[in-house]
Amino acid sequence: MFSVVTDHPDVPGDAPIIGLDHVILAVSDLEAAQAKARKLGFTTTDITAHVGWGTANTCVMFRGLDDQGDYLEILGVRDASIGTNGLDDHLAEQGEGLLSLALKGRAELAAAAFDENGLAHLGIENLHRNVEVVPGMSQRASFKLVRPQRGPFSPVPLFVCEHLTPQAVWADRFVHHENGTLGIRAVQMRMADGSTLGEGYEALLTGKLTGSIAKPIGADLEFYSAEDWAQIYPDAEAHEAIVYQVEDLTKTGEFLANSGLAFRPAMAGYRGYIVYPGDAGGAYAVFTDGT
Repeated sequence: MFSVVTDHPDVPGDAPIIGLDHVILAVSDLEAAQAKARKLGFTTTDITAHVGWGTANTCVMFRGLDDQGDYLEILGVRDASIGTNGLDDHLAEQGEGLLSLALKGRAELAAAAFDENGLAHLGIENLHRNVEVVPGMSQRASFKLVRPQRGPFSPVPLFVCEHLTPQAVWADRFVHHENGTLGIRAVQMRMADGSTLGEGYEALLTGKLTGSIAKPIGADLEFYSAEDWAQIYPDAEAHEAIVYQVEDLTKTGEFLANSGLAFRPAMAGYRGYIVYPGDAGGAYAVFTDGT
């Protein structure tokens, strides 16, 4: 049984934010997106609803590069009449792709850190969903969320997610993937022309929101100018990319070659293979060995 390590030598016990927890992709057809993720070689969880919300998800769980665990959440609308936290509007206006980032942290401490840095937020919220840890047997997964206002976190909004039941979310049967992925290496984002990072991201990346940690552990957050982005993604089909680190790049390449998916070798940036957004939930999927 795989279990997420809850301590890390670089993380002080009072750190409000530890690192990247998960990346959220917004999709218009959740069943179709789940099928695409499986074709990419990912093991996915069953599609489950968020209790009391009009959304549902399927997740791709990873051990993480530092044994802290991370994952990809593929999120869709199940009932817009209940309330979707703006997901239906986002899909109508911007289409599929990267919706937000979730940081692994401690809700009460994160709310206090936002207050200390003048970052407005919505307080501490509770979220629940059921997970089939064992086929045919569901277990309630519970979370505490702290969502700051988007303004200071541009170009992609984020929130803090505290896991109350990590053993349910990172069940062993979810963390093994045919494409060999171990975890998320980086999230890459193209900045709009003339824009700068908001004060929230500046505070995060300089360590102000993470206690004595120089920066959050786990996946890197990388921001690019339009010119630099074009060096890696000249086709410019999306402004975001998720970089997955794999155990054996040769085997991953062989898997992709047999998958029937359109992909290409990376010509710049990380060494590896790039799958186009249309087959990866609206953002580029990059598979690398980390070099």
